[in-house]
Amino acid sequence: MLEWADDLKVRDSELYLDSRQPRALCFVSHAHSDHLGRHGRAIATPATSALASCRIGLRGTSEVPYHTDEMLPDGDTRVRLLPAGHVCGSAMIHVTRPEGTLLYTGDFKLRDCLTVPCAEPVEADHLVMESTYGLPLFRFPPWRSVAEQLVELVELALREGRQPIVMGYALGKAQEATRILTDAGVPVTLHGGVFALNQTCERLGVSLGPYRRYVAEDFHGPRALDLMQRGVLIAPPNVARSPFVTRFKNPLRIMLSGWSMLKGAIYRYGVDHALPLSDHADFDELMELIDRVRPKKIFTHHGYREFAGILQGKGLDATAARPDEQLMLFAD
Repeated sequence: MLEWADDLKVRDSELYLDSRQPRALCFVSHAHSDHLGRHGRAIATPATSALASCRIGLRGTSEVPYHTDEMLPDGDTRVRLLPAGHVCGSAMIHVTRPEGTLLYTGDFKLRDCLTVPCAEPVEADHLVMESTYGLPLFRFPPWRSVAEQLVELVELALREGRQPIVMGYALGKAQEATRILTDAGVPVTLHGGVFALNQTCERLGVSLGPYRRYVAEDFHGPRALDLMQRGVLIAPPNVARSPFVTRFKNPLRIMLSGWSMLKGAIYRYGVDHALPLSDHADFDELMELIDRVRPKKIFTHHGYREFAGILQGKGLDATAARPDEQLMLFAD
């Protein structure tokens, strides 16, 4: 049911999956920029459509709420969007055609979190799954312990008179960090890019607690607020080595990323601490997804090329969705 036509596409239909190239018809799983394109018609949740408008916008969007069936114009393809647990508005798509069913995950996670609905995968004949953390070394610690560590680090920095700066993707981890810290009673100030997305998420019904927008005068100069008033700064990862961070005399820099499981992450990011708070499934969740979907055929995408081989070693019919990725499996 899947083919590669310069990108992922449902065979014998016009439906592309998360293509960044302009397509006549494309499913958009969520509003991260690496999943967006200017399509003739985009199928997305109302929340993804609203969040995408903060970036490139989606033309001709068919806004499909979760759990609602929609028949495509070809008359043979029925689709249903399901929560993916990744970021606000993220969705999996379940496709039904005469030859069978297909579930495409986009990015997902199965863990509970504070700011998005839990993922709801369903059984399908074919599974197309992201495999960002498709190696056994990526087994994240319990969410609650990571959240507690984040709060402890921020509160310690405030007690020591250091400016805590928490960095994570503006859509996803930034909302989760906001909620974790506001629930703990920590004053929160947001970088402008995070602030705009938080405002949109709140309009979409996500509860994030009290926060303020970053204003330079609140942090620097004669009118600067007391550290305990301005609290923690939450910002995108690209500010780690920018003047936004470096103008502070002794900041405490914390990066939120699943890649913090890799040795030397703090040096790679240029931070003091790296915590494995991720919007993606870890290795065990990838395996759990397969157990829950019970597919006959698995396609892996956006991740370690070795993951398909690991699944083959377990007797599963698995292959990389992108042809050149599959060729790499047999290199050496």
